[in-house]
Amino acid sequence: MYKGFAKFIRGKAFSILFLIVSFLSVGYTTVRIGAVLECCFAVKVYGVLFGIFLLLFGYMLLYHTSKRKIKKTRSFYELCSVVLSFLLNLVLCLLAEDFIGMFIHFSDSKVYILAIIVSVLLTVYGFLHANHIYIKHYAIPLEDRKNPVKVAFLSDIHTGTFVNKRQLRKIIDQTNRMQCDYVLIAGDTFDVDAFDYCNLSEIAEELQRLKAVKGVYAILGNHDPVSTDARMREFFQKSKIRLLVDEIIETEDFIIIGRDDINSNPKRKALTEIVQKICSDKPKILMDHNPVGIADGIQNNIDLVVCGHTHKGQFFPANLFTKWSYGKQGFYGYSKTNKTHSIVSSGAGYFQMPIRIGTNSEIVQIDIT
Repeated sequence: MYKGFAKFIRGKAFSILFLIVSFLSVGYTTVRIGAVLECCFAVKVYGVLFGIFLLLFGYMLLYHTSKRKIKKTRSFYELCSVVLSFLLNLVLCLLAEDFIGMFIHFSDSKVYILAIIVSVLLTVYGFLHANHIYIKHYAIPLEDRKNPVKVAFLSDIHTGTFVNKRQLRKIIDQTNRMQCDYVLIAGDTFDVDAFDYCNLSEIAEELQRLKAVKGVYAILGNHDPVSTDARMREFFQKSKIRLLVDEIIETEDFIIIGRDDINSNPKRKALTEIVQKICSDKPKILMDHNPVGIADGIQNNIDLVVCGHTHKGQFFPANLFTKWSYGKQGFYGYSKTNKTHSIVSSGAGYFQMPIRIGTNSEIVQIDIT
């Protein structure tokens, strides 16, 4: 089922449906908030509200074509994101209140003030919660392991728009306190096009601070520049991180395989072709940004697959669509099929909207025994 829904959600039909629902939501919110203002202040501003909401929503949609290198453009986008986070919560609260109103009659439009208050509180909570970093623990038994190994697994940091230098430092400090043997970064180190406007020297200096006794390894995600962009390898070299693009590296404990992102490079090497080069019987760890790669890992008898990308949906109701798109195994958390263990992280950062509700910003600690 989830494969069919995943195809639908990435198609034109869903995009059209999304626009229709968004337009109806703007109209619905305008009517409800307009009624509150009319009731409280005896003013009719329905047209003004509708115009403001459309402007904010339209700018969010057109942001990908704007000049993001200009700081004012990014600042306005960030403002729009916060306001739309509030409006999303407001629509859900208003719908909930209207549903309750089907059974309990509300005689005054002022009752919708409650929905506004709850929406503000949810947005503030979501913003603060998104900036708090949690540690998620997994214990994975792998065959032929003599000594325990501790791995820190990061994904979806999304440095740039909302995850600034200060938040990045917070993520790195927390990772270092874990005192792990390895650090694995499974893609989306940068937010959309952020590589073009971030202070790369400062970010590289921060990433250089990552401490791992046996090495720091990374792959690319769909929001990072493509693997053919020479600047990426140069950046990770300056950051003292080994970037793996359809490559393998043998360490003291494992064979680590890093794949190129399937969305950025649909013609990436087949995993079968990559693993043919392996001559060691050490446990194999596969880093693949998109969880669709778990199936390849299972087919090729990989011991552990680590992925990100989904953010666990980040907030309601996006979490429902994400789960229906990727299925239980690819949505979030730990799974095992045959000999292959897999972990999908919700990510250390966030994107598009600076909130998390029902999900955590996390660093994963994997204790391999």
